[in-house]
Amino acid sequence: MFTVSAVALIVRLAPPEIRGRVSSAYGSAFLLGGIGGPVVGGTLGGLGLRVPFIVYAVALLLAATIVAVAIPSGALRPAPDEPVRPTMTVRDGLADPAYRSALASYFANGWANFGVRNAILPLFAAAMVLDEPWVAGTALAVFAAGNAVGLTFSGRLADTVGRRPFIIAGLLVSGAATLVTGLATSLVLLIAVSVVAGLGAGTLNPAQQAAVADVVGRERNGGPALAAVQMSSDAGSIVGPILAGLLVDHVSYEAAFLVTGVISLLAALPWLRTRDTLRRALPTSVA
Repeated sequence: MFTVSAVALIVRLAPPEIRGRVSSAYGSAFLLGGIGGPVVGGTLGGLGLRVPFIVYAVALLLAATIVAVAIPSGALRPAPDEPVRPTMTVRDGLADPAYRSALASYFANGWANFGVRNAILPLFAAAMVLDEPWVAGTALAVFAAGNAVGLTFSGRLADTVGRRPFIIAGLLVSGAATLVTGLATSLVLLIAVSVVAGLGAGTLNPAQQAAVADVVGRERNGGPALAAVQMSSDAGSIVGPILAGLLVDHVSYEAAFLVTGVISLLAALPWLRTRDTLRRALPTSVA
């Protein structure tokens, strides 16, 4: 409920010319929470296992209060004399090649960077690199660091150069780094490929979110179409670890990361045949 509504709000409020930068800021907020939450929670866990959950609940209530105060009830509803915005359905989205390509890239990103990386990488680090808790934590931390670097430039450049180049580059870089992760049996190699994979993911995310916002546009209510995109990512993050886990049990870690990397590389193919969704302003004529 939160993520779909938040993205719909970004689509509604962010001017088209800065959608990439807004998406980058949104992704950065998630990244900071994803890094800071476990750190704070682990520290507070020494006071009792209930404490982190209580603090998390209070943080959620605080965030909800900020939203309630900053966006008064009815502030985003159309004025009485304003025409009702049409709703963009999933069927409407599927008629657009860019939307179909986004479904593929969201699925691959969910599979690789939300699913397999969080579920399988810690097991791989313990079994194949070094059986110490800090090794998996370090690999995930440097992935987040690479992600942060990608976010710093991809959102801004996606607003000027275009969405498509950074989506393709992000999928290729992230996919290639994930593909070879199963071969990184030393700590140095594991850290290196994790940084590169994070850089690819950070390059991808703002551009693909801005592309979906371009397709929906500010003149339409995109709830159903945006929900389908989020569900595509969620489906990847659920299916990916299950299939990767089966591959680990019956084949090898190398096979699990190989398949995961190939999924990301294949997701770049639809974007090679898709237009760039960024609409550049037409030059003004001189009288």
